[in-house]
Amino acid sequence: MMKILKIIFWPLIMLKNILDPNWWAGLLGEKSGIFAWARKKGEWQNKLTGWKYWAWQIIGGILIVTIIEWCLNKIGMTMLPWRMF
Repeated sequence: MMKILKIIFWPLIMLKNILDPNWWAGLLGEKSGIFAWARKKGEWQNKLTGWKYWAWQIIGGILIVTIIEWCLNKIGMTMLPWRMF
């Protein structure tokens, strides 16, 4: 019975996958090896504990937000609510 249902629903499942950008991202990331490379490069970050973890999270986050805000300001946009005008 289960085998028959798999055969019947296979086209619908594939249609769902084809229309889903997350499915394509996962497929391309695994096939190209980018996900494996990122997992290997991120091992040191997973080993951080205590103040090193919080320093990395806070300083890294502020740095990323600052860079994105600077790039957006160059094209006349902002992501900060108090800089609307």
